Amino acid sequence: MPRSSFVIPALLQVLGVLLASPAAQADGFEGIWCGEARMAGGTVFVQVELVEGAEAGEDTAIVTIPALGALGVEARSVEKGADGLKVEARAPVLSVGVSIGRPEEGRASATLDILTGPARLVDLPPASFDVRSIPKVRGLPGASRHDAILALPGNTRLPITIVLGEVDGVELAMMDIPAQGVQGIVLLPGSLPIPGPGEEATPLESNPELRVWRLPVQVEAQLLIRPEGDSWTGAFRQGQFDLPIEFERAAEGAVAERRRPQDPVPPLPYAEVEAEVATPAGHVLAGTLVIPGTDPDENGFPAVVLVTGSGPQNRDEELLGHRPFLVLADRLARMGIASFRYDDRGVGASTGEFSTATGFDLADDAAAALGYLKRAPGVDCDRCGVVGHSEGGLLAAIVAAGMAPSFPEAAPAFVVSIAGTGVDGGAIMSDQSARILRAAGADEDAIRDVDAAHRALMDAMRNEEVESTVIEPLLAELQDRQLALQGVELDEADLAELRRAGMASMGSPWMRAFIRFDPAVAWRSVRVPVLAVNGTLDLQVWHDLNLPAIERAVRDGGGAVEIVRFEGLNHMLQPTTTGSPDEYAIIDTTMDEAAMESIGSWVLSTPRRPEVPNRGGE
Repeated sequence: MPRSSFVIPALLQVLGVLLASPAAQADGFEGIWCGEARMAGGTVFVQVELVEGAEAGEDTAIVTIPALGALGVEARSVEKGADGLKVEARAPVLSVGVSIGRPEEGRASATLDILTGPARLVDLPPASFDVRSIPKVRGLPGASRHDAILALPGNTRLPITIVLGEVDGVELAMMDIPAQGVQGIVLLPGSLPIPGPGEEATPLESNPELRVWRLPVQVEAQLLIRPEGDSWTGAFRQGQFDLPIEFERAAEGAVAERRRPQDPVPPLPYAEVEAEVATPAGHVLAGTLVIPGTDPDENGFPAVVLVTGSGPQNRDEELLGHRPFLVLADRLARMGIASFRYDDRGVGASTGEFSTATGFDLADDAAAALGYLKRAPGVDCDRCGVVGHSEGGLLAAIVAAGMAPSFPEAAPAFVVSIAGTGVDGGAIMSDQSARILRAAGADEDAIRDVDAAHRALMDAMRNEEVESTVIEPLLAELQDRQLALQGVELDEADLAELRRAGMASMGSPWMRAFIRFDPAVAWRSVRVPVLAVNGTLDLQVWHDLNLPAIERAVRDGGGAVEIVRFEGLNHMLQPTTTGSPDEYAIIDTTMDEAAMESIGSWVLSTPRRPEVPNRGGE
């Protein structure tokens, strides 16, 4: 999916900590440790949840530091000794170390250190701060779960869950925001300003049953709720926003339930093996090999490499609380298909630098992953294919066409394109911009204005010799029309930052290549069976623009292709109403079951790799 497609609202990247009473705290490090460190003039919230002996007797930890982009990151290493606990974790653009000293009555001293990442952060001295432990609210007797959909400006809706509990008369609360990867965050009790002389509290704030939870982020936020029947109602406040919110109590026993019901739950009927793949560029791709628990045929299991869409993604292609590749790998394994999915370079446990990579660099990574899969025990090396989602579908075509720079003989047995592209990135982004605005109910005249400006910018960007002096005014015109459509006015500083960020995006190696490359060049050179699927309500990669282009290119090159349109599914292959990206987070289904079954059945029906040469994009 094009990188500009997803804008997760910074409004709700919120986090807090409730300081529980000593009576509620466990001995040692088991549980959740929270505190706020002072770094570079700002406050950085840190949460570490230790799970002792979770698997094979080894400790694991989950690290959340929102200011540094770490939300529920599993630690790469956990060391527990006489002098305390040491945890290291990798976020998308940096890695951190958190050290916690020996606890006394649920308190301890801690240190936060940025180990790798931007030099301005790595050069900061380690920050010392205090942490306290809290119990896991979900496990408390009598805990209750309450769900809400917060309506944000711009017609965006965001699911939020709170779980409330009590220990020794102390109220505890935690929050989930699946769309932002926030899971199990405990909240800090807040307070309201006391009205001054002649001032009156608002009706909400004068309610004696009001609960106030403070969300200690860069822009201070508060959740104000009060009992309303069997649930809670109130407001979410941050900056200039004061938004109403209503929580509905979930059914009894639902406290521990996930909002994403398709996430696989152990015990699993297949094996998972953690693996690392060395690449010619020098970085290492970390991933998960899944081997079905059924008996393979005499040659081994058919297998697929799962290739993510655009933007830095982890191996599960985690987005808005969904983990599509985790769910797809699970379903394929249950059908007897092995898989390998990996963190993009520079993401999760993989090394390397993502920001400088082009699509051809990422295709090289996919080809390296395919080479590993072909050598994996239990896998039929002649039935290994590539399954790509969105931009990943194009990367699969590049690999199959012999156009991956370091792997011209990669030779997958088949290709599956899920919402993959058949026209250049400029056409993709212009088309999706208009469709998404229309689904949001924007005025048609305004949509035409934005569309004209967008297409003018893309036309200029297609010229490899274009100068920045040509791009700047075209980009400014597009941004001005977008702001006008949204009714937003920016001051000079914010507008200048918007212009700067836009030019940085337009100048990135990935964006230039994405806009200029015609996927037909790759699709015409694919000589293995192709399955190309789209949802009919995919507003990001429109089926009638891309599927015919893929089919035409493959057939023009003499290849075999099957085209499938899934009625009523969106870009993520979710059942949807409008197809708008705003719906992704509020749909509990991660990927339609019938669509996954169709993809798996096609893979199983595909013969072993035919002995035909690649043509290297000629």
